[in-house]
Amino acid sequence: MEFENLEKKHAELESELQSLTEKEKALNENVKTLEVEVAIQKLEEKIRAKRKSVERLNSKKKKLEKELEEPETSKITEEPRPEDAEKVEEQEPDVMVTVAPVESQEPAQSQEEREEKKEKSIFSF
Repeated sequence: MEFENLEKKHAELESELQSLTEKEKALNENVKTLEVEVAIQKLEEKIRAKRKSVERLNSKKKKLEKELEEPETSKITEEPRPEDAEKVEEQEPDVMVTVAPVESQEPAQSQEEREEKKEKSIFSF
């Protein structure tokens, strides 16, 4: 009787070991599947972020290409934004424009010449 009980116990333990081995195998497969799914999800997130970045860059590229294609006159008529105004002022070189007098007009006098004339007229008494 005792031998039969031991054989019965042995069979139960063998069965339990086989069941646990099968569960372990199934869990390992589940873990591998989940790891791959998580890796796929992370890649999909990176791809979404990269696509957004590429879309923004494409949009910026198209905008800049459009600016290059616009004629110069349309750029002049646009009002610069306040933050861009400072940049434009820094970039524009100082330009001095000289206008020739019309023949019927007297030549324009500089500030110094006018002051000298005033001084001479004051001291000419």
